[in-house]
Amino acid sequence: MVSKRQADTRPRRVLDARRDTLDFRDRMYQPSLVEVPTRIALEDYQAHGVPILDQGQEGACTGFGLATVANYLLRRRKVVPDATPVSPRMLYDMARRYDEWPGEAYAGSSARGAMKGWHKHGVCAESAWPYKLKRGATGGLTQARVQDAQQRPLGAYLRVNHKDLVAMHAALAEVGILFATSMVHAGWDEVGEDGLISPRETPEGGHAFAIVAYDAEGFWIQNSWGPDWGRQGFARIAYADWLRHATDVWVARLGVPVQLAAPAQSAAAAASAPSGAAKTSFAALRPHVVSVGNEGRLRPGGEYGLSEEELATLFREDLGQTLAAWPKKRVLLYTHGGLVSEAAALQRLAEYRPALLEGGVYPLAFIWKSDYWSTVSNILQDAVRRRRPEGAFDAAKDFLLDRLDDLLEPVARQLTGKAAWDEMKENALAASRQGGAAWRVVRHLAELAQAEKDLEIHLVAHSAGSILLAPVVGLLNAAGLKIRTCTLWAPACSTELFKREYLPALNKGGIEDLAVYALDDATEQDDHCAQLYNKSLLYLVSHAFEARQRIPGLQAGTPLLGLQHCIAADAELAALFGKNGGARLVLAPDKGRAPLSSARHHGDFDDDPDTVRSTFARILEAKPAQLGAISFGRSASSLREQRRQLELKGR
Repeated sequence: MVSKRQADTRPRRVLDARRDTLDFRDRMYQPSLVEVPTRIALEDYQAHGVPILDQGQEGACTGFGLATVANYLLRRRKVVPDATPVSPRMLYDMARRYDEWPGEAYAGSSARGAMKGWHKHGVCAESAWPYKLKRGATGGLTQARVQDAQQRPLGAYLRVNHKDLVAMHAALAEVGILFATSMVHAGWDEVGEDGLISPRETPEGGHAFAIVAYDAEGFWIQNSWGPDWGRQGFARIAYADWLRHATDVWVARLGVPVQLAAPAQSAAAAASAPSGAAKTSFAALRPHVVSVGNEGRLRPGGEYGLSEEELATLFREDLGQTLAAWPKKRVLLYTHGGLVSEAAALQRLAEYRPALLEGGVYPLAFIWKSDYWSTVSNILQDAVRRRRPEGAFDAAKDFLLDRLDDLLEPVARQLTGKAAWDEMKENALAASRQGGAAWRVVRHLAELAQAEKDLEIHLVAHSAGSILLAPVVGLLNAAGLKIRTCTLWAPACSTELFKREYLPALNKGGIEDLAVYALDDATEQDDHCAQLYNKSLLYLVSHAFEARQRIPGLQAGTPLLGLQHCIAADAELAALFGKNGGARLVLAPDKGRAPLSSARHHGDFDDDPDTVRSTFARILEAKPAQLGAISFGRSASSLREQRRQLELKGR
């Protein structure tokens, strides 16, 4: 045992591993009937030569502890073992993306966050992403690190009941190593060469490590405090001490590196992706995604999270190097609609990407967590329940069905409809304020334009995406960047916002070519929201969710650019989109021989082949027929909606 004086001279540790929050989605490990040995000798584990890591005084124990687990599993893999040390830095940084707490401006992380990060991204080699970077080296995810990490994916991972010693022993006997967190006390700083941790009552903080062996007295752990700690980096914690202070335990198996669309992606990540995105790897999509979070700022968390440093790397390496090889330099800024989930937006990007890159257009998509559809559906269902008795409308009340929309609009407005819409608009507009995601993108585009004098900027927005891009127009023009084409599909922006942001740029030449796609009014009124509101989403927004609500017979709603009747009722806009005006209005469904759009619902535009092909043709200055085929898959959300409609029809 070390002396008190020796203990006092030990470096002060940063103990900031956080316990996992409750999550009923965790899959639990269940012991099998495989024989469990009475002991697993520490010497048997040490024979595999797993490196003893040293985190120093850094609070990154989840990254170092999980790196120990990965190093062991890779060395022990029966087919193609890999002795390359993995990157604790990547595991720690990804852990903080998937923790339950927003952002990355905090110390420490959780075991679940670390496991999720490995499961989503794999782990690259230590040489690809050292924990301590050299001066001037690039931090964050890079294309090289992403591709290297896909060679070391995590397969299945399960939570182990840390209070169940039978489950702990069985899991350790089955796999050979466990990832654990525990509260740490003063006894951990007093471990002698025998490796025994003396029990103490008072915890000092949380710590992550690997459990590698056991005997009748307790568990042997491999720590990340260097080989001079304990028994050459190992120590034994008594069972009673463990049961008093342990917090979380996970067991895992390696996944199989698989080749999807080049470059590679882990099978685990593809399994949860929508159909279109599953055919395109994370590594391929990542350089085309700008994740927008709360208050319009870059969202560093999640699978496609993006830090400021990673955005700079994207422009410098991915986008910059791609444009350098093209004779004509084109960048497309795309923003999806408010009804679209993140998964569906990524699927659309995966489907657009091949045709755009083949034509020499680099797509950059703002992925913002709007997914307003579930909110609208819930609001409308609640509104109907509040205004009718249980059961369907009977025949005696059929004559009132034409008034259902009039009933739903004020109720939906009060049931958080307007508040939710206002919040979504605020996040969209905030992206262009100083420090926002769009503001940063424009700054990088302005820098890029200094090197690429012939850089073309193109904008495409669907529905509420037109709100996010509205102030981007002014930012681009202020930076000296003209917009070659601007295409708005069923824009949900108000006519007032359009006149304030888009129209001045068009009149001054800041937008060279503007086109708006919209449903004709008859089709707009034949659309529906959740089979409850009998017109399109734009009608619902105009009548119920915008600043000026509709009062039947007394007051019209707020005019929206995507509604044909609002354009027709505004003399200035009617002239703009008229025969000799300065912009083009495409009404859908277009019944011409070569239709520019065949959309029949508000949500159709982003996956309507005619709409997308005619839009891309304008960008490429080609005819739609000259473009290659653009195939669209069914997203998970659209399949769920189809099931829901079938259920409604079956009632």
